[in-house]
Amino acid sequence: MNFRRIGTKRTVAFATSTLFVALLSACGPQNGTQRPDDTVLRKGIAQLIQTFEGKYPKLKNWNDAAVKIQIEKRLPLGNSSEAGWHLKWPAATSDELSEVYVPWGLIGQMPETFPADTSHYEGGRNVPSSVIQDIRRQFQVKNNIGDYFSAITNVRYSTVNSKYIIFESVPYLPVTDIAYGWATATSGAWKILDYGTATVGCGMVPANVQDEFGYACPTQ
Repeated sequence: MNFRRIGTKRTVAFATSTLFVALLSACGPQNGTQRPDDTVLRKGIAQLIQTFEGKYPKLKNWNDAAVKIQIEKRLPLGNSSEAGWHLKWPAATSDELSEVYVPWGLIGQMPETFPADTSHYEGGRNVPSSVIQDIRRQFQVKNNIGDYFSAITNVRYSTVNSKYIIFESVPYLPVTDIAYGWATATSGAWKILDYGTATVGCGMVPANVQDEFGYACPTQ
């Protein structure tokens, strides 16, 4: 992937996920909003890293031994997000993980709502899960990536022009920046127009739609 790094009108907030996989633990479903215990999170991180390293070895930017010691310690409190349980280590070394989103599918629980996410965009409205999954599949194909690389989050219809959808891509591991993108309705189907980290959709997405979500394109 080649996400562009140019200045934006707004700072993209760490956003949330659309991995709509609700797994059951041996004792039944856990409370979706409850923090998973450290044992569950450690297991999820280990599985995530193992899967990632097997598929994308060249993108690995941490030291396995250092990370093993890091996650054996008491984990940060973290918070619930669409992408999974978000953990962040502000004082992490270059060999450690600075942050990680542990996918809900590896935790065994799935919250029904994400209160922190509802105000991420001032505009837009919710999108059905079937459309979200379609956008997710297209994004994976375009970038030749599989599950557990990133989550597609904050997918919203524009209320200014319902033919446009905005979405974000949140990496589970800190290997690339959060990106955002646009899709549009074409011949009865949704098609991804553009994605990246800045000036996305310029020349393709109407200015009033961009403005609805807090973005703007450079003027000539």
